[in-house]
Amino acid sequence: MFQRYFLDPYRFVPPYRGKLWCRVSKYVMPRHLRRKMGVPLLQFHGLEYLRDSLSKKAGILLASNHVRWADPIVVGAMGVQVQQYLYYVVSHHLFKQNRLIGWWLNRIGGYSILREGADREAIRATVNILTEADRPILMFPEGTWFRQNDRVGRLQEGLGLIVRQAAKQSEWPILVHPVGIKYWLLGDPRPELNRRVEKLERSLGWLPKHGGDLPERLAQVGNAMLAVKEIERFGRAQEGDLDERIRRLAGVLIGDMEKRYLGKEYEGWNLERIRRLRLVLVRKLTELRDDAEAGLATREALELLLFCENLSAHSHEYLTERPSLERIAETIQRIEETVADQMEEPIGELGATLAVGPAVDVRAFAAAKRSARGGGDPLMEAVRDGMKSLLRQMLEQGPPAEWNCLPPVGRPASSAAARPTVAVAKTDTAAVS
Repeated sequence: MFQRYFLDPYRFVPPYRGKLWCRVSKYVMPRHLRRKMGVPLLQFHGLEYLRDSLSKKAGILLASNHVRWADPIVVGAMGVQVQQYLYYVVSHHLFKQNRLIGWWLNRIGGYSILREGADREAIRATVNILTEADRPILMFPEGTWFRQNDRVGRLQEGLGLIVRQAAKQSEWPILVHPVGIKYWLLGDPRPELNRRVEKLERSLGWLPKHGGDLPERLAQVGNAMLAVKEIERFGRAQEGDLDERIRRLAGVLIGDMEKRYLGKEYEGWNLERIRRLRLVLVRKLTELRDDAEAGLATREALELLLFCENLSAHSHEYLTERPSLERIAETIQRIEETVADQMEEPIGELGATLAVGPAVDVRAFAAAKRSARGGGDPLMEAVRDGMKSLLRQMLEQGPPAEWNCLPPVGRPASSAAARPTVAVAKTDTAAVS
């Protein structure tokens, strides 16, 4: 399992300004993307929008959806195409998994942010990079990753706070580019999909249902695993559809911890409630470094919060509304991650299409922010709408015909050959100064 919480005080890892290791990474990361991440093919759209912003010497923030480990490398490969290195906002626990990996992340542009609270140093560093118009910054504003590639989750308000501060301090334009990443399974993944579902069935003590409908089998596996947790909390399995039961269980578990650690139960979005609790528990864990028993209880509460976060990212409705091979694979991997909390094991090789949307000018939304009190932030809504539009367009267009993917669900095989195509951009090593 990944270690996310540490007894030693958090120390900010600042951006590394040199470019030597970025140059080296151009030759290392494409191979890593192919061999370790299983993503040998890339295709980019909308690079003209980013090039236009770069020509204006603007402070640029790239706001991307986040669905798998490969995402930062895919966006970095896009940066190579426009001859521009990037900075990356990285959750601090990733710097502590391995000293060498942490050093490498920093040298190629990564700097840390503490998810458990307002990280003033990370905010200040991001604002400074934007005001200097140094390099584009990649941020995943959903705050975590979701195994729902065709959807965009709620965006965290921190992005709006950062870019507005930068707009006040900078003489340059401050622009946010929505980015969408969409992955497509290459070849025929069905043998591996069946093997992975059989493995989940055997973990429950079941005989594999060879040849059965994969979405139905996944629904049965999810129902059984959910029932185990319901019995633990309620004493029996609950009634209702799968998504309703997921929301109910997560809400009750979160409410139990809120009453224990915050003194009352809160309402609202589950992920926001999780983050509020996580902030308190991480602080508590540091305070209890000399109390092994109390520290263990706090770690267990943090692990339960992670389970609730993963649980909230499951959606049977997402799978059944379009039971594509990609959504089946995402569902399998989310179940595996919820059970084992280990690095993803690729189901098959993937091609990634990435699209950059038109720039959202932060200064254009200053007045709109003041006139929208009590409602949503128009700036954040514009960014999220841009991300959603990019994903919808890529989903409608489908994978490049030359990738020879299986026909999408609900689309006849003959339409694959008729799809408009865009030249595939390999993970090459175009010169970047």
